[in-house]
Formats: sequence, C-alpha cells, structure tokens
Amino acid sequence: MSAALLPGRMLKCSKNISAAFSMGLLSTRDGTKGTAGCAFCNPAGSEPRHYKPGMSVTEQLELATNYVRERHETNHFLAYFQDYTTTYKDAKSLEKLYRQALDFPGIRGLALCTRPDCLDEDVLDLLEDISRETFVWVELGVQSGCDLTLVRMNRGHTVYDSEKAFEKLHTRNVRTAAHVILGYPGETAEEAMTTASLVNRSGTAGVKLQNLHVVKNTLLADQYNRGEFTLMERNEYAELAADFLERIRPDIVVQRVTGEAPPRMLVAPHWAINKLAVMNRVRRELMYRDSWQGKHLGYAMEEIPSVTD
Repeated sequence: MSAALLPGRMLKCSKNISAAFSMGLLSTRDGTKGTAGCAFCNPAGSEPRHYKPGMSVTEQLELATNYVRERHETNHFLAYFQDYTTTYKDAKSLEKLYRQALDFPGIRGLALCTRPDCLDEDVLDLLEDISRETFVWVELGVQSGCDLTLVRMNRGHTVYDSEKAFEKLHTRNVRTAAHVILGYPGETAEEAMTTASLVNRSGTAGVKLQNLHVVKNTLLADQYNRGEFTLMERNEYAELAADFLERIRPDIVVQRVTGEAPPRMLVAPHWAINKLAVMNRVRRELMYRDSWQGKHLGYAMEEIPSVTD
C-alpha cells in the first residue's frame, strides 16, 4: 500500500477491534427532524448481524465480542454504538448504556456514531467526563460538505451544523472522525471536494469514506427504480476517492475507503459487495498517478505518518 494508503492510515495498527451493536435512536424518523429518514438509509442496513429487537447491551456485546474474538484473535474491543444516532437520548439514559458497555469484559473504550445536530450540552458534558476515564471516539455523519447535497439526502442538518459539532467536541477534548459519502446523485466532483475541505478544517482525527449504496425500502431506492439517476462504476468511484484522498491532510487517519451493505438488502451497485476489490482499485489508481494522501495539498510522501509514528 506504499503509494496509496499506508497500513497505519487504515487504523489497522490497533488490536482494539470494534464490536458493534444497536440502539435504535433516530431524529429523522421520530418526528423531530421528520419521519421519512435520510433518503439513503434503511435502519436495518447497519444493524449488526447478531442483533435481535429487545436485546440488552450486555447480550449484544456477548455475541459481538465472541464473533470478533474468533475472527481477529483479540481480547480487546471498542464498543461500537453504530446504527441510528447514538447520542440521541437524555444524558442519564445514555450514561447508563455507555457504562454497561464499558463494564463488559474486554471493552477498552467507546466509538459512537451520531449526527452533527444531536449533541446537546448535557450529552457533550457526559462525553467529556467519560473521555477523561477511557478512550472515546465520536464518528460524525457529516456525509457531505455541500448543503445542496445534504438537502437531497434529506439529512435535516447543514454544513454549519457539522462544523459546530466538531468544534464543541474538540473543545471538550473528545476525539472525532468524519463519515462521508462519495458519489451521491447530483453532486459534482467539485462539490465532493468541498467535503474534503470540511474534513481538513474541522480538526478531526479520522475520516471514513463510503461509496454510495442503494438499499431496499429507501427513498433513494424508489428514485433509482424510477430511473432518476445512474450510479458510478467501480473505476469512477476509485478515481473520485483518489481525488478526495489527495486533498486530505496526511495527519488525518483514513479509517476506510469503502463500505458495504448486506447483500440481501443491496439494490445497487453490485460491485460494492467486494470491499477488497474496491480498496485495491483505489490503491491502483493512486499508484497509477504516482500519488498519495495529501499530495494535492503539497505534502510529500514522506510526510504520511507510518504505523510506528
């Protein structure tokens, strides 16, 4: 991966493997921000494979850690509050859930996925308190640095909301990452690069790239089935992802360059099922360009931190 993403840039140097589970909290479905949800989101699409409605945090972690332990041969985990909006509840209730996870054997910290507009002051105070005790990583679903794209996504928040969320978390010394989607219908390559600019100026420590998936029972699937847009081919996505990575500072950890949806729920694109093939295609694109993370910003290859830095 020398000419593309060094191993350390993929956050694979740690033995703290994430064990994901479900909370079922979402402001764009309970009426607070709407009821339809994000255009691309089917809540079941990010539920862990072991999840069943009504399972407690402890029950979910028992299954999740057993699965991860066998797959990765590790006994150290991050409790990954993954689906929905995992800070969207009162602070007292959230603390109970977070503490239950932290009390589970082998859990070394928390990774929390949330929306930029779902961080009340009491929740921020809670995250600050817990981060003084253990590792806390908040993954903000900024999705795009273009407000028009956010409207198309039916996100219910703005770029400004994302900027303020990063600022509030960093003021409290809480680590963050940005989750972004590349290839959304109607978004130009130039607009996609505004997302890279947002990531750079946010002060975040990491970024996850998600190639757009169309999953069943979503507004986006309805639009796709009506023929309102076409999706990128794998080579097109690799080129866009390479453009994006060239514009990301080398001190920002690239945690992921592609994602996946459960095959039973995926409508398109089918090339996205093979994550390794997508990642390798992005790598080859960067190698073909003789390029690397941050090159467009003027950084040399030697300035990308290695695993041991």
